[in-house]
Amino acid sequence: MLVHPKDKLDPLQKAEAVYEIPCADCPKSYIGETGRSFGVRLQEHQKEVQKFELKQYTRATRKSSIADQHKSAITDHVVGTNHNIEWDQAKVIDRESDKTTRWLKEAIWIRRRGDNILNKDEGAYKLHNIFDQLITTPPMAFAKRTVSSGMGCQSEEDDRLS
Repeated sequence: MLVHPKDKLDPLQKAEAVYEIPCADCPKSYIGETGRSFGVRLQEHQKEVQKFELKQYTRATRKSSIADQHKSAITDHVVGTNHNIEWDQAKVIDRESDKTTRWLKEAIWIRRRGDNILNKDEGAYKLHNIFDQLITTPPMAFAKRTVSSGMGCQSEEDDRLS
C-alpha cells in the first residue's frame, strides 16, 4: 500500500501563484499573480466581469462603455470584443513565495505569450527587453545554438570526435 504523506492541494486553494485565465473565443489569455489563494482572486475577476454583464445597455451607453477603462483587463476584453472567458480552464502556471520573484515570473510569462495576452501592462516587474530572446527561445534550441556557435563548453573528447 502506497502512502501519500500530503494530500494534493485543490488548485483553487493554492496561494503565492502566477495564473492564467484563457479567452474562450480567441487564443488570448490573461496572466496574473497573487499572494492570496488563486480561488479568491479568480472570483474577484469573475465578479468584475459579471458587473458589466448584468447591466442593461442601450446602444449609446454600450458604445460609451466600450471606451471606458475597466478595473480588469479581462473586463476590457469582454466588453470590447463580446468574447467569453473560460473560467473553468483558469489555472496556476507557476508558484513562488517571494513576492519580487513572483512578479518577475509573471513578467516572464506575459512576455512569453507575445501578442496572445489580455494584460494592459507587462506586470509589476518591468523586465528589460534585452531578455526577450532568452525568454522566447525554447530551452533546447538555445542550448544547441550556443554549442554549435562555439559559445558552449567543449571537452577535448568532443574535439577528437568532430
